[in-house]
Amino acid sequence: MSVSTHPVRESAALPDGARSARTVAREHAAEADRRYRLDPAAAEALTAAGFARHFVPARWGGSAGGVADAARALSIVGEGCMSAAWTGGVMLALGRMCANLPEEGQQEIWGDGPDVHLAGSVLPAGRVEAVPGGWRLSGEWPYASGVDFARWTSVGGLDHSPGEPVFRHFVLPRGDYTVRETWRNVGLRGTGSNSVVVADAFVPRHRSFTHAAVLNGSGSAGDPPCHRIPYKLFNGILFVAPGVGAIREALHEWARWTAGRREANRSRTVDRPSVRFAVSTAGTEVDTATMLVARAAAAADLAEVTPELPVRSTRDFAAAADLLVAAADRLFRVSGTHGQAESNPIQRVWRDVHCMAGHSALQPDQSADGWANHVLGGGSIA
Repeated sequence: MSVSTHPVRESAALPDGARSARTVAREHAAEADRRYRLDPAAAEALTAAGFARHFVPARWGGSAGGVADAARALSIVGEGCMSAAWTGGVMLALGRMCANLPEEGQQEIWGDGPDVHLAGSVLPAGRVEAVPGGWRLSGEWPYASGVDFARWTSVGGLDHSPGEPVFRHFVLPRGDYTVRETWRNVGLRGTGSNSVVVADAFVPRHRSFTHAAVLNGSGSAGDPPCHRIPYKLFNGILFVAPGVGAIREALHEWARWTAGRREANRSRTVDRPSVRFAVSTAGTEVDTATMLVARAAAAADLAEVTPELPVRSTRDFAAAADLLVAAADRLFRVSGTHGQAESNPIQRVWRDVHCMAGHSALQPDQSADGWANHVLGGGSIA
């Protein structure tokens, strides 16, 4: 089996590429919100920026890059369009997940190059039947963000063939499924998180991997950290980092608009103590969220996993999401009717951030339980 020798892009290129993607995503953000899907130009810009290749193994031409670079890049694109950044996070996640495929499966996906747009529906659903050489799949899988532009899509399911059910992921080429438009949510509309419909498709063994491998990391000691560390060390970053950028940009947008009105003598809103307090507090909240995400990303890149680290990181992801929701609420409230206009990006960010906080990886009660169990069981506190 031949191995691709495409030139490896340094991981630091991802934040640089994200700036160009931000420009394209911002240009099409309002349209994506109205149409419930990204503009093709925005999807192409994410791939060109390096999101698809960032966690792909270097032997296929991928960057096998760092988590900190991924977090910065997602935040940068989030400044232009949070839905585009969210889709970029899914591309990152699937690149890392599919690195758990057997070598033949990786060759099939990345043999012609690492810039392959991948999508996925993680929830175990549908019907999985073990057959000689693999499995047959049928059913419908929801919430596959960016699936309209994907060349391959991964879906989750329970394999009962060994006896006890095993949670596996199955990767299908575009021709083996159809997309049903089911995404009509209040926020993150541009993600196009539609449903994948599969009608009795065969998936060979080399295009499947276990969920346990995703969670634990399956790389060896010589592999880069992104392939060795537990998934929980960074999966929350993929969803909260876009919100960091979105709130930061909303704060700047609000400040520019309000200062402009004051200079034109059309408003004294900026002089109200309640407004000044709200904006200052929102700034503190987004800065704190930024620092929490940066610390978790830096720890993931060190790959020195302790019992404390996964529970601390998941706790911090949830805390960052709560801080961003609070900041969004403050900005939305002091924006008045101006901020509520459909043409105003502040109301879109407010909706998007609230939807972000609903993701299962960012739930405060679950993360609190993990941290409390660690501390009350005698664990250390860094």
